[in-house]
Amino acid sequence: MIEGALTYLLTSAVPFVLVLSLVVFVHEFGHFQVGRWCKIAIDTFSIGFGKTLVQWRDRQGVIWRVGALPLGGYVKFKDDADPMSTGPASRYETPEAHAQARAKGLFHAQPVGARALTTAAGPLTNFVFSMLVFALLALIVGRDVTPVGELSPRIDAVRAEGPAAQAGIQGGDVVRAIDGRPVSSFGAMQETVRSAPGQTLTFDVEREGRRLSIPVVVGERKDIDMTGVETPTGFLSVERRTLPEERQIQRFGPVEAIGVGAAQVWDIIASTGAYIGNIFSGRASAEHIAGPAGIFDTSGKVARNAFVGEASFGDKVAGLALSLLAFAATLSVAVGIVNLLPVPILDGGHLVFYAIEAVRGRPLSAKAQEIGFQAGFAVIISLFLFATWNDLQRFKLLEFVGRILS
Repeated sequence: MIEGALTYLLTSAVPFVLVLSLVVFVHEFGHFQVGRWCKIAIDTFSIGFGKTLVQWRDRQGVIWRVGALPLGGYVKFKDDADPMSTGPASRYETPEAHAQARAKGLFHAQPVGARALTTAAGPLTNFVFSMLVFALLALIVGRDVTPVGELSPRIDAVRAEGPAAQAGIQGGDVVRAIDGRPVSSFGAMQETVRSAPGQTLTFDVEREGRRLSIPVVVGERKDIDMTGVETPTGFLSVERRTLPEERQIQRFGPVEAIGVGAAQVWDIIASTGAYIGNIFSGRASAEHIAGPAGIFDTSGKVARNAFVGEASFGDKVAGLALSLLAFAATLSVAVGIVNLLPVPILDGGHLVFYAIEAVRGRPLSAKAQEIGFQAGFAVIISLFLFATWNDLQRFKLLEFVGRILS
């Protein structure tokens, strides 16, 4: 059990660090590059927090560092009081001092438009990065448009201990009818099973030239769509493998691929917005919100799945790279969305403050901003703890650790 735990940790840790570091770098590079275009002086570009592992200074005097805790990053502008840009380290008491600070490129002395553009650049760069990655994948791999639902109702594999295996269905069986009704395709069989959770269905299967009648108690589970809505669904735990001659791949040109990438990014944004709305309306549960442990687990699954199958080692490595890149693009959209939430301390909260400043002609008082940032920090910590608790519950990590220590 301990060896299995170590293998899980090793195969998850490396892809987790690679994927998260890439997404954080993309986000912070957006702030960094647009800040430079706006002639804002930059002090530090950091990937990760905590103890410095690697550090160097470039020709412009920017310190580039890698921290030991790979759970985020930051760009610290000159005269920032902290890496979160919650305020200036010093106050500009006179118009002359403010003008001098602006000439030096100090962030908080810049026009509100430059500060807003630099702040918004982080999440917007996340979206652009994801669009380009999805476009690249569409260009290289294409889109699998195989009409799986129309394939023959052949069962190629049966998962152990699943409803089908317990009933006696075997790999190689071809389903001819369910409850006396003919089955024309694998998709038709799936639809019948999905609509009958917990029910007993009689499967007429063809096995090695013989016809068998097998009663199956359909399994029941809750499927969750992209908007977080749960639906009771029946399942068998069987697999239909697509043969090479059955597979259909749609190819795209460069311009079409960009459109595919943009559509994928928008689909993720729209479904995330619908999920948040469903939480507030009571149609979806917040228990599906994942934290770092969820990202860690998914990174490992993506990496391990890439090495399943009979492909050559080189093809598996290439598949691993493309799979992790696709996951990074999906995660990048999520990071962009979260950072645009109107919570003080996040980019969206900063943008709210800048909008108020633009309307009022002057920023909110330092005290009001401090209260807002403290409240925002409390919200973020609460969300982090809530998401981590969800992860612990979802993966039963507390039970797992207990079994190891017992």
